[in-house]
Amino acid sequence: MITYWLAVVRRVAPAAGLTALVVGGAMLTVLLVGDGSPVASALGQSALAGLTCGVLFTLVVATPDTVAAARAAAHYGLSLDPAAARLPAVRRVTADAPGATAFQLADSVLHVIKKAQTPVVAEVLELGHGRVSLICDTPYGPQIQVAIDIAVAEGRAVAVLTCRPTTTWKRLDGGASWAIADTLECHVRAALNDH
Repeated sequence: MITYWLAVVRRVAPAAGLTALVVGGAMLTVLLVGDGSPVASALGQSALAGLTCGVLFTLVVATPDTVAAARAAAHYGLSLDPAAARLPAVRRVTADAPGATAFQLADSVLHVIKKAQTPVVAEVLELGHGRVSLICDTPYGPQIQVAIDIAVAEGRAVAVLTCRPTTTWKRLDGGASWAIADTLECHVRAALNDH
């Protein structure tokens, strides 16, 4: 769990640094202009205030996200991995599929995912030639948009799963995309091998 927390801290570090810089700069301005404090004293106080805000920002963002990721991993029976902090979560599955078309495989994949009921499919956005697009519900995080692209060439099928939060501005999702991608990878592999 600590390795995931450190991965989240690395992702949050630029925003935390910017927060520290803005708060420190604002406090320096107030101390120099408003109070007329000596420069050395004002620099020390503003640096301490900026550093404190940056550390607090990091803790407030990283800790709840780590707890949510641990809950998501436990729910799906997975071990929490630092890779869970990366978005989007991408998996690649290959299998032999002699004589199958991309549409047949996409339909088979959708059928297996719906039948498994883990994760819960909230909405099917697209089912087309070699493409399945879904919205999946997660118990401890945001809804996840899943895109499964299937290509068939020379009797081999390659499926690429891409999972990300439905809200495009999110940069952390509590490991939900990673957990959904790991779970769906097994279902897609089963669908491609059974076809």
